[in-house]
Order: sequence, then structure tokens, then C-alpha cells
Amino acid sequence: MSLRAKLLTGYAVFIAALIVLGAWSAWRLHEMGKVSRRIISENYDSVIAAQEMKESLERQDRARFDQNLQKAANNITEPGEPEAIDAIRRDRDIYFQHSDVLTENQLRADCDHLLQLNQRAMLFKAEAAAGVAQLWFYRTLLIAGVLVAAGVFLAFVLARRIVGPLQRLTESTVRIASGDLNARVTVDSTDEVGVLATEYNRMAENLGQLRDSDMGKLLIAQQTAEAAIDSLFALTLLKDITHLREVDRLKSEFIATASHELRTPLTSVQLGVHLLLERAAGELTDKQVEVLSACREDCERLDKLMRDLLDLSRIEGGESKPRLEPIRTRDLIQDATKELRPQVESRGLDFTVEAAVDLPSVNADRSQVERVLSNLVVNAMRYTKHGAIKINAQPRGNSVAISVSDTGSGIPQEYLTHIFDKFVQVPGAATGGAGLGLAISRLIVEAHGGQISVQSEPDKGSTFTFTLPLAHSQITQKKSA
Repeated sequence: MSLRAKLLTGYAVFIAALIVLGAWSAWRLHEMGKVSRRIISENYDSVIAAQEMKESLERQDRARFDQNLQKAANNITEPGEPEAIDAIRRDRDIYFQHSDVLTENQLRADCDHLLQLNQRAMLFKAEAAAGVAQLWFYRTLLIAGVLVAAGVFLAFVLARRIVGPLQRLTESTVRIASGDLNARVTVDSTDEVGVLATEYNRMAENLGQLRDSDMGKLLIAQQTAEAAIDSLFALTLLKDITHLREVDRLKSEFIATASHELRTPLTSVQLGVHLLLERAAGELTDKQVEVLSACREDCERLDKLMRDLLDLSRIEGGESKPRLEPIRTRDLIQDATKELRPQVESRGLDFTVEAAVDLPSVNADRSQVERVLSNLVVNAMRYTKHGAIKINAQPRGNSVAISVSDTGSGIPQEYLTHIFDKFVQVPGAATGGAGLGLAISRLIVEAHGGQISVQSEPDKGSTFTFTLPLAHSQITQKKSA
């Protein structure tokens, strides 16, 4: 097996292990999502129906009461629910005929019984799901550990098979350099290193024959040996970047798949937190409300991160190509800043827009360009404590240049060349993002045929500028003029 084949085999095994682990995790996440959906579908509707029936009693709204009673009757999933529904029907008929307080209390108690029955079922199923999730976590951890151990073992074996012959070649080279021309290398492989070792031995033999015959030829042979040794190291430094591209593609696909599968259980978690904050499972202490509110905020941040990852994957994969159409530049900027202005001014910052009425139209996808402007303005707000944010648009050749300037903390010089890369964040800057907004903005602008750049100085602010091509009619008018 050739050296290249050995390296590719090692990488292939690593990638296969990564795919197996990813598939296992995605499958388990999918199963947890199904469990969460089952809890909601089986009990949530009955809980809401019971609460609605109680409210209908207070308002004496029999139509609404009967409607929710029918919903509960159509969603019987727990033992004891048929009897609870029958009791509600019986006491309902008595109550709406006589309207006495005793029957109303009994009917309300029947509704509470149905409510508690479903709430207990939801709690039991949630605890069971948590137990299953913990079991799956340990199993996934075990599989990951086994794959890591196998990968380390394979890497050790592969490194030994590759590095061992090179070490022997190095030792033999040192001996020849010290004058021992009888040094030889044991050939135990047929790959590139084995071929090199065979030629190396032949060279050493020729050197030995020439040592006592002709000093000039010996000098040439020594130079040839040095060249051979140098070529031994071009060999070890050659890289085949094909596998790196494949790893990057698989990584992007894995991120996109994992983000998509995570959204379902995250939605269930958000709904559960919302129900708890709405007191669906009973009253909460102030500390419990504080913890649940923090959980809701973290869920929202995680949901935004996953949406950004999915958008980034779609854009990189060419699935979100811009739908270009002629748009007036001034209208585009004004529409984008309507929702941004209250956010900026609520932070005590001045917000100005400089876009002339006679600006030429551009060829653009309105929603995508509005997203770029939103990303740039939100970034400016994050890094600007005092001062102003300004949007400016000016013609530039066959395009229009739109810039967003701020008076914030600025960007250090060493980060300017990487600021549009994925997951890049300036150390010490304000938190809140995942480093994807500028990367998505760059891909959107480039997909439009434009360019995006930044100018910044620490403590003096930043200016982000991107260009959009003119609409075809505008280019024709310029040429005619």
C-alpha cells in the first residue's frame, strides 16, 4: 500500500467514525423530539380544554363550555379520563338546568380533576423522558469514547508505520555523514518510503565503491546524496488537500443537519418554559421565575444561532440565491431602517441616513440586502455606547456603495483581515453574537456581485461598506450619457 493510500485510509476511518457518531446523535435527538411532541399532543390539548371549561363557567358561556368539553372527549389518552369526561357531562346537564352553587362547585371540581389528571400524566412522561435522555447520553458518551480510543490507536499504528522507516533513514544518513559508507537501511515496505530506502541503499553502495577510486566522482556522489536526502523531506511535506476539502464539506453538512434536528426539541423546551412561566403547572416562586426567564433567554439565543447556522449552510450550498430585481436605493434603505431606528434611538444614540432622492436603482434581493443592513446596524449598536450611527449611500462606478459608520470602540488592526470569517469575534468586545452575522453578510453581498470591506481604528469607530450593482437600465443610461 502506498504512503498516500495509508494516509487516505486513516482519514477515511476518522471520517466514518465521525459520521457514525453524528448519525447516532441525530437519531437520538430525533427520538427525543418525538417523545416531546407525544407529551404535548396527548395531554396539552386536554389541559387547555379543562382550563377553558372553568373559565366558561365563570362567564356562563355554555357554547364555549360544550366546545371545549368535546375537545377533551376527542383527546382521551389517559386512564380515568373517560370517567372524568362522563362526570363533567352529567354535572354540566344538571348545572345548566338548575344553576345552583353546589352543582357549579361539583362541576368545577370535575374540571379540576381532568386538569390534574393530564398534568400528572405530563409530569410522569417528562420524568420518563428525562430518564431515557440520560441513558442515551451515557450511551452516546460510551460510543464517543470507544471511537476516540479506536482513532488514537489507529493514529498511533499509522504513525509508527510511516515514521519508523523515516527514522531508520535518518539514522543511516547520520552514519554516512560521519564517514560510515557501509550503513544500510532495512527495506520492509513497498510504498514510496520503501522505494526511497532501496535507492538510498544503492546510492550508499555506489559511494562505497567510488570512495577509493576517484575523489571528483566521490564529490559528485556526495552532492547526489545530499540532494536525495533533501528530496526525502519534499516527499514528507507533500499534502493532498482533497481530503481537507471533503472534511470541510462533511463538517458543514453535519452542522446543518444537527442544527435542523435540534430545532424540534428546542421548540418543545421553549414551549415548556413558556407554559411554566404562564403558571400552567401551578404558581411559581420569584426565584423559579428568575431561573425560567434566564432559560427562555438562552433558548432564544440558541434558536437564533441555529437559524444563522442553517442560513449560512444554505447560502454556502447555493440554496439561497438572491432573487434580483430593480429597486430604488433610497426606498431600499428607508424600508430597512424603519424598524432599526427605534432600536438605535432607544439606546440614546443618534441615527442619521444620508441617501439622495436621485440615487440610481440597484439590482438586488430586497430581503437579503435588508438583512445585511440589519446585521451591520446591530453590530454597530453592540460596540457603540455613546455617539451616533450613520448610513450613507453614494454612486460608485457601475454600483452604489452603502456604508454604516459608528463612533464605537473600533476593531484592532490585526482582526480586520479576518472580521468577515465565520465565528470570528474581537476579544474584549461586547458579547451577544456568535460571529456569524458578518460572514453571512459577506456571502450575501458577494452573491449579488458586490464587495464588502471595513475601515476601523480602536476607540474611533468603524465603517463597513458594501456595494450593489446598478440595475441594467441605469447602466444603459450611463453609457448613453
